[in-house]
Amino acid sequence: MIVSDILTIALRGLRAHKLRSMLTMLGLIIGVAAVILLTSLGQGLSGAVNAAVEPVANSITVVPKLSPIPGGPAARPLTDEDLESISKLPHVAEIVPQVTGSSTSAAGQVGKAVTASTPGAQYRSASVVGTTANYLSARQMSLAAGGFFTDAQDQSGAKVAILGPLVSSALYGPDPHQAVNKTLRINNILFKVIGVLDSFGAANDNVVIMPMKAARAGIIGSNFGTSADQISSLSVKATSTADVPVAKAEIIQTLRNNHRIEDPQFDDFQAQDLGSRVKTFTGIIDLVTTAVPAVAAISLLVGGIGVLNIMLVSVTDRTREIGTRKAVGASDGAIMGQFVLESITLAGLGGLIGIALSVGGVLGLTALLANMGGAGSRGPLASFHPVLSPAPIAAAFGISLLIGLVAGGYPAWRAARLEPIEALRFE
Repeated sequence: MIVSDILTIALRGLRAHKLRSMLTMLGLIIGVAAVILLTSLGQGLSGAVNAAVEPVANSITVVPKLSPIPGGPAARPLTDEDLESISKLPHVAEIVPQVTGSSTSAAGQVGKAVTASTPGAQYRSASVVGTTANYLSARQMSLAAGGFFTDAQDQSGAKVAILGPLVSSALYGPDPHQAVNKTLRINNILFKVIGVLDSFGAANDNVVIMPMKAARAGIIGSNFGTSADQISSLSVKATSTADVPVAKAEIIQTLRNNHRIEDPQFDDFQAQDLGSRVKTFTGIIDLVTTAVPAVAAISLLVGGIGVLNIMLVSVTDRTREIGTRKAVGASDGAIMGQFVLESITLAGLGGLIGIALSVGGVLGLTALLANMGGAGSRGPLASFHPVLSPAPIAAAFGISLLIGLVAGGYPAWRAARLEPIEALRFE
C-alpha cells in the first residue's frame, strides 16, 4: 500500500471522530502555543533589559572616602586636578563632575529679600547639583520643559537652573512649562529657571541643577565649606563596556598618583562600576527566559500522553477493521503505517494550530503595545516588544511531530501484531 493511501485512510479515521480528535489535539495546541508565546515574551524582555542597562553598563562612579586605617594620612577630596587627569586617560570617553549640597529655594517677590513672612512666597528644600553641560546626556535623563545650560553658560558660571519635577511643582504648580523663564531665589541668590526635568526617580526629582562654577561661587562653596576646586563625585564613561575593567584600573592608579598613595589600604577614594551587578541581573533574566518556556513544554508532554491514550483506544475500537484488512492481505507494515500516520497527523495539526494561535497572539500584543506607545514609554521596559523568531517555532513543531511518532508507535505495533482470526472474533 502506498503512502498516499495510508494517509487517506488515516485522515478518514480522524474525520470519523472529529470531537475526539480535537480534544486530543487540545493539549498539543496549548503546549505549542505556550512555548512559542512565552519564548517570544522572554526574548522581548531580555532585549528590553539589555537596552535599558546598556547606557550605564560602561559607567564608573568615583567618590571620596575616609581612610579606613586609624592614624592613617588625612583623606584628600577629589579635585579639578583629578578631573583633568582622568579625562586624559585613553579608555575614558566622557566624564561628568558633580558638586552637591542642599539649599532652600523660594519663588515669589523676586528681587526682594524673601523671609517666612513674605506674602505669596513658596519654599522648597532641595538638593543642589553643580555640574557640566554633558550631565543630561551622560545620565540618560530628559527634560519635561525648557532646555539645559550650554558649555558657554557652564564656563561663565551663569546663574541658570534646571528644576526637578518635585521642586517645580512645589514652587510653580503642576505644569512644568510654568516654571520656565521664572526667576528663582536660592539662598538669596537669583537664578533664572531654564528647564524642568522629567521624573527620574525620587532621589533625582527633588533637585536643582546648575553650572558647577555657579554652584561653587554662591551656593555650595559659601555655605558648606567646600574648597574652590573640590568635587563631590565623578561619573566616568569608559570607551566601551569591555574596556570598563581597564578604565577602572587606570582611574585608580591615576588617583593614587595624584594623592601620593603607595599602599592601596590607604585609598581615600572608591571607584565603582556596574559590571558585576549588570552581569548578575542579566544572568537572572536569561535564566527566567530559558526556564519559563521549559516549564510550558511540560504541557506538550501532557498532550503526548493524550495522543497515546487515544491511539490505544482507537486500536481497540478498530480491532475488527484491522482483522478484515489483514485477512484481505494488508501487511503488518501497512497497519503500522496507518496508525503511526494517524498519530503524526493528529500531532502535526495540533502543532500548526498552536503556531497560528501563538503567532496571532504575538502580533496582536505587538500592535497593542505600539498603539499604547510601548510598555512604559519612560520606564526600563520602554523598548519592550515580543520577539518572534523561527527557532522556537520550528523546535515546538518538531517536538509535536516527535510526540506523535512516539505516542503512535506502541499502539501501531500492537495493531500490527493482531492475528486476523482473533481480530475478527473481537467484540
